Amino acid sequence: MAGHTENEIVINAPMGLVWDMTNDVESWPTLFSEYGAAEILERDGATVRFRLSLHPDETGTVWSWVSERTPDPETRTVRSRRVETGVFEYMNLFWEYEQVDGGVRMRWTQDFTMKQSAPIDDEGMTARLNRNTGIQMARIKRIVEEAAERAAGGVRFDHQGRRVLVTGGTRGIGRGIVLAFARAGANVVTCHRSDGPAVDSLVKELSETPGDHKVVKADIGNEADIERLIGECRAHLGGIDVVVNNAGSISHVPFDKLDADEWRRVLDVNLTGTFLVVQKALPILTPGASIINIGSKVASVGIPLRSHYTASKAGLVGLTRSLCKELGPKGYRVNIVAPGPVETEEEVTPEVRERYERLTAVGRLGVPGDIAGPVLFLASDLAAFMTGETINVDGGI
Repeated sequence: MAGHTENEIVINAPMGLVWDMTNDVESWPTLFSEYGAAEILERDGATVRFRLSLHPDETGTVWSWVSERTPDPETRTVRSRRVETGVFEYMNLFWEYEQVDGGVRMRWTQDFTMKQSAPIDDEGMTARLNRNTGIQMARIKRIVEEAAERAAGGVRFDHQGRRVLVTGGTRGIGRGIVLAFARAGANVVTCHRSDGPAVDSLVKELSETPGDHKVVKADIGNEADIERLIGECRAHLGGIDVVVNNAGSISHVPFDKLDADEWRRVLDVNLTGTFLVVQKALPILTPGASIINIGSKVASVGIPLRSHYTASKAGLVGLTRSLCKELGPKGYRVNIVAPGPVETEEEVTPEVRERYERLTAVGRLGVPGDIAGPVLFLASDLAAFMTGETINVDGGI
């Protein structure tokens, strides 16, 4: 018995925008989380022949196939078929678009038969396609509706469905940022260098928070670990809408006793790690992606015993300014949030607390949530015209 699926979704956007975005095959790696590449092979009138490639699987293998697609703007329908059928005897698709209350109803029908040699039968493939189609349709709805909001001059502050990478997210400021994004509706991948109770508790808390979240062990001071982390984002999220470079390292050493190895260790995490994360994430960044680097107020004022840390955070300012100009034409924004004194899990002595209560205009130390707020702002549409900026979040010190 042949396989058959029918799925539909209503997209709250103009018909022309829905039609144009979903029929722009070259942009499908952005619309569909499963596709790593879309290559146009031939155009013949309205018919386009193209190759779709999936993201590498767990063995590094990239699966691909050739399809043909013929859209008919007058009837708002599309007929498509696989030319390279792979495990299918045949695979034919029919798309139709209809204006309804609340937007455009987009409906997909898939008709197919599996080969006898295929590892799955018609019934199993029907169930698989139904699951995946629902995921992809929800993603397309979000992306097209966001585009419609932008075209209408609207903005949004929620992060529903956005895909976020936060480095160093199991403790302190990073943990506050991870949980803030997750609670705002984002799907979050974060990383940690060492196992421990903080990791276990974050995994538990994220499991109880709606969304698709993952905690990965990766050292941002190690290039191979960064490559593996980005691979996890590709496999788990399909792409990245927001990168928050939070992972950092610090030590307190008099300058005359600061050796080159310790200098390099701190800069490798704080500055080189940020450079590598951004560079390796570029192939899976989505249009309009926001990159937010967590700097420090010390970059502009300096502090004794931390010359290596201060230098690394000052370097982030220059890196951010350069990247905002180089990546801006590609639609990416790059900014810095520079915290002042923030209270995390580490114990604060009464003397230190009293000192900062005197120094800050608000009369207290910051908390991780004070930093998470500006980060979520910079990742939102409200900050669409902000790039290359450093936002000091220091309590008016």
